[in-house]
This record gives sequence, C-alpha cells and structure tokens, in this order.
Amino acid sequence: SSCGALSVGATLHRPGRFSGAAVVWGRSDLGPRAPPPPMTMTGSEEEAQGKRVAGGDSEHLAVPPMLAEEVARWQRVPCPRCHQRAMFYCPFCCSSLGVPDGVSVPEVRLPFKRCDIVFDDAAKKATSIHAKVLSPTQVRLIDLFTNDGSANRTLSRTGAEAGSAREGAVEEAAAECATIREIPEYDPCSAAVLFPDDSSVSLEEVPADWGFPPPDGLTLVVIDAPWRRAQVLRRHPRLAGLRSVRLREPPASRFWRYHAEGAGCVSTIEAMAAIAREVERPRPAAAEA
Repeated sequence: SSCGALSVGATLHRPGRFSGAAVVWGRSDLGPRAPPPPMTMTGSEEEAQGKRVAGGDSEHLAVPPMLAEEVARWQRVPCPRCHQRAMFYCPFCCSSLGVPDGVSVPEVRLPFKRCDIVFDDAAKKATSIHAKVLSPTQVRLIDLFTNDGSANRTLSRTGAEAGSAREGAVEEAAAECATIREIPEYDPCSAAVLFPDDSSVSLEEVPADWGFPPPDGLTLVVIDAPWRRAQVLRRHPRLAGLRSVRLREPPASRFWRYHAEGAGCVSTIEAMAAIAREVERPRPAAAEA
C-alpha cells in the first residue's frame, strides 16, 4: 500500500483530550525526563522487550531481529550533493543514502493530492523528512527553520533538489513540490490541517457542507515543530482559516526516542502513515457510505 513504507523517528503526535486527534509535541515540552530503560537486561526482561518495552507511560516496540540484520547492511556515506555524511538518508537533500546492493527504496504514492509540511525543527531530528525522501513528488516542505537559504546544511539551499533523473510529468510534479520558505495561500475548500482542536474530525467524518473534494484532490497540511511553536503556527493567518482533521485511531508507536508522555503518541511520519492508511482502509460502514 502507499502508506506501508511510511512507517519508519522528534516531534510527537498525541490524541490527548481530542478523541484521537494528532497533536504535535516538541522535546522542550516533555517536562523532566525519566531515566531511559536499562541497557542491560535479564533473560526475562529480554523476553518482555521482545513483545513490548514500556518506558514510563509511553510504549516502545522492540526492533525485530530481521530488521536489525537488515539495518546492519546499510552504510554511512557522504551525500553526493552536499557531501554531508549520513546513514539511510540525507536530511538536507532528502535523498536515500548507503542503499545496499539488491535493495530498492520505494517511491510512495500518497492518497492525497499533496502533503505540505510546515517545517520548523532541526532536520536531523524531524521524522517528516522521511516523507519527503519516500514521496518526493507529493510532499512539499515549507522551511521556516532555516535562516540562511544558501547554507550547505539547510533544506532550502539553492539547488538542493536539482539534478534529478526524473522526466516529463514526474519532473514537473517534483518541481511543484520544491522546498519553499513561506506558508502559501490555501483554498479552504481543498486543504486541511492535520491538527487537533475542538472542531477537528477524522476524514471519514468530514461534513458534506465543508465542500471537501475526495482525498486525492485534498492538500493535507502537517505542522512539524515543537508543540508551543506548532500552536502558534496553527494560528498563522494562512492556516487559521483551514479546517482541522485528526487521526481516527492513533496506532501504537514504534518511535525510538524515549519520552514520558504516555500512550497514544506517534511521530510525525507515523501520523502521516496512519491518516493515509485510514483513507485507504476505511471502516466498512464508511466505505459503503
């Protein structure tokens, strides 16, 4: 499915008091950190971790041995564009790196027209970069974090997304999703923000009078920033007039970074994968409707 490859970890999304709404949580808002789970475990503890590791009130799933073996095949290499060394992907050029022989990195097709990520966080920490790596022709980054658009270690530097081997319509789609530096104007009838508030609903609960097109005609806006900053960005004049949508059923998180915010928190990339999955696999009653 288009969302299967989007489940890869910074910003957290949480249902909170909004019945499954996705909320962005930043590291500065997590409060005092409890000590991380012990690195040395007894046999019974290892067996328990094989099922699920509890860290405070949050739950982390153990890495399956097969996946650990696969990860070991990848290498940390310099990016051919910016020459920064990285493993799996370059967080500045948004391209895969160190791919083992015989492995093909998929290009994901999202069930939306486009996904715009209002980005205001460090590129190396934010999981929304994964979406750009996997779906370069449908994900557009709106970089509010970088001060110098010509610097080497920035998403917005000149030429960061140039030099691709794409052709024709694919190249045009990639150009339309090139990183920009300001939040654009949106049509309230064809764009929504993945964000919780008192009026947020899941996509299958969207009222007809909102005038939304089918998902493949919708622009989904995702805010990737620390929580306090995300609240400010949600009130941005060009976002304030858009409707809010939320996750119907937030999944169990595989997010690796320890936190003590309780169950129901997922990373940005997991939230995007979850809402894509909800579109592709609606509940039977919603599908019949």
